[in-house]
Amino acid sequence: MAAHATARAALALSALLFALALPGDDGEPVGCPAPAEQAADAGHTRAVSCAGGAPLRGPARLLYGLRLDPNRADAATLEALPGIGATRAEAIVAGRAERPYRSVAELGRVPGIGPATLSRIAPLLEVNAVEAGR
Repeated sequence: MAAHATARAALALSALLFALALPGDDGEPVGCPAPAEQAADAGHTRAVSCAGGAPLRGPARLLYGLRLDPNRADAATLEALPGIGATRAEAIVAGRAERPYRSVAELGRVPGIGPATLSRIAPLLEVNAVEAGR
């Protein structure tokens, strides 16, 4: 019986912590208005500071309500997007090698990314127009 109570308490605590980490109505992460990289490993943020500093990299950007640039994110990071597995992530990377994406809508040229997938991932992406060659 005590094990079940402990498990329920742990589940409730994890749900509360998850809810607190969700972005607020204005897109700002709750409790950390300026998330910055404190430590990284293999090009991905592993520790975050709320005191400012280097921008977040990798999937950590999504956890703090920040968007990914499909022209810069590696395949492992792109796999964090809903409906994007290893094959589609590699196809996104291969597609940008041929021609950088000038808009999020251009991801529709990637095999396997149709209108439904594009509508799910579009709010999580942004294309840096300067780097895309505009």
